[in-house]
Amino acid sequence: MKKISAKQAALVSHLLQTVPDLPGAEDVLVMQNRQHIIDALYYIDGRDKPTHKLHNLYTGLWRKYFKA
Repeated sequence: MKKISAKQAALVSHLLQTVPDLPGAEDVLVMQNRQHIIDALYYIDGRDKPTHKLHNLYTGLWRKYFKA
């Protein structure tokens, strides 16, 4: 597993603390936070670089960093 900086970990940790108040995708704030998390993992993983073998793909990011 790739190591992330303390700043990156703090960002992800902060965003994970939001718990849905509404069922499913009705809680817009939580859904936005989930998108911020996956976007942060995308950049942490370096997938924004054209040379990355999974450039432009979000597939497997959550599992890679959190082993869900």
